[in-house]
Amino acid sequence: MPAPPTHWPAWRIVDLVATIALFVVYAVGVLGLLYFSIFWVMATDSCGANDCDYDKLGTAYVLNDIGGVVVYVVALVVAVILVVRRRPAFWLPLVGGAVQVGLLLAAMSQLSGVTAA
Repeated sequence: MPAPPTHWPAWRIVDLVATIALFVVYAVGVLGLLYFSIFWVMATDSCGANDCDYDKLGTAYVLNDIGGVVVYVVALVVAVILVVRRRPAFWLPLVGGAVQVGLLLAAMSQLSGVTAA
């Protein structure tokens, strides 16, 4: 005799839909920031024939690109674990997005220091 189908509570359905929608928006944001970071090399245009402090440019790339992707993947994995364990997970893309904004601000701070040495 097969087991009767189980019904998900309404909060789980809403949480799952919200989590997926927020992760899609978060992914588009991360991809947009990755595209935006391609143009950061133009910060070195003012150096001319002088040497620039390229270490700060590299740090900005690491913070935004690598750090942002790592934060996204970690948040996504933790969200999947929470959904499987039947816990609310909608807050993870929100926290990940806030961390991403912090990483962007730190990268911008590093980028502003790229000047002729």
